Amino acid sequence: MAIPEFAQDGGPNDRLLETLERLLSIHAPELRPALDQASSLVAEALNADKVDVFLHEAESDTLVAMGTSDTEMGREQHRAGLNRQPIANNGPSVTVFQTGTPYLSGAADEDPRQLLGMVRRLGVRSEMDVVLDVNGERRGIVQAASHRPHFFGERDLRFMSAVSGWIGMMTHRAELFAIHEQDVFERGRQQAGDELARLTRRQQTLAACVAEGLTNEQIAERLVVTPGTVANHLAQILRRLNLRSRTQIAVWAVERGLYRSGQPHDE
Repeated sequence: MAIPEFAQDGGPNDRLLETLERLLSIHAPELRPALDQASSLVAEALNADKVDVFLHEAESDTLVAMGTSDTEMGREQHRAGLNRQPIANNGPSVTVFQTGTPYLSGAADEDPRQLLGMVRRLGVRSEMDVVLDVNGERRGIVQAASHRPHFFGERDLRFMSAVSGWIGMMTHRAELFAIHEQDVFERGRQQAGDELARLTRRQQTLAACVAEGLTNEQIAERLVVTPGTVANHLAQILRRLNLRSRTQIAVWAVERGLYRSGQPHDE
C-alpha cells in the first residue's frame, strides 16, 4: 500500500506518516489488543479524546468497538455501554457504515442524527467517521472524537481514511491468525480424541488412577478387580499407546483431561 501524497509533504504530516509506520510495527497476533494499540496511536497523532475501531457483529446487527484508545473518553464509552451501537439506533456511525460516505462534524451536539449518549454522556463535540474495509469487504468504521468543537479538519479526515486502510490490513492479518489457531486446536482435539479411542473406558479409568498415584493394589480395590487384572490392563495401555512406563501413562492421562490434581477419579 502506497503512502498517501498528503502524508509526504513535510510539516505537520511528518507526525501522520510516523503514525502509519508505527501501525506497521504492531505485531500483536490477537485482534483486540492489536486494534487497541492502533486506536491509541491514532488518538495520539490526532490529539483526539477517543478513537475506536468498530466492527460489525452480524449476529446482533451491531457495531462493536473492538479497539478503543486508552483515554478517559474511551474508558467512559465502555462504562456507558456506548462501545456497542446497534444498527437500529441509526446515528452518523451507522450511516457511514451503510453508505461508505465519511462523516465530519465540529458541532455534533447540534446534529439531530447524533446519539444522545455520545453528546450528553461523553461530551462529544467533534467527530470523524470513515468506513473500514477488510480484505475488500466492508466490515465497520474507524471513529475519532473530541470534547472540543470544530477540532478536526479535512486533512484529518484524509489521514483517517489512510489509517483505515492500514487497520483493515491489520484486522485481516489478526483474523487469519485466529483461524490458524482454531485449526491447530481442532486438529489437536481430534488427535487427542483418536488417542482416547485407543483405550476402553475401563482402561481410561485405570490410567486416571495411575495419574492419581495409586498402586496396583489400590486401583484393584477401587475398581473391584484383582491386582493381576490391573497389571494386564497396564500392559495393554502401554502397548496401545506405545508408552514405556507408568509415569508416561500418568502424564498422558493428565494431558488429555482424564485426571486433574486433587480430584480423585471414580468410575
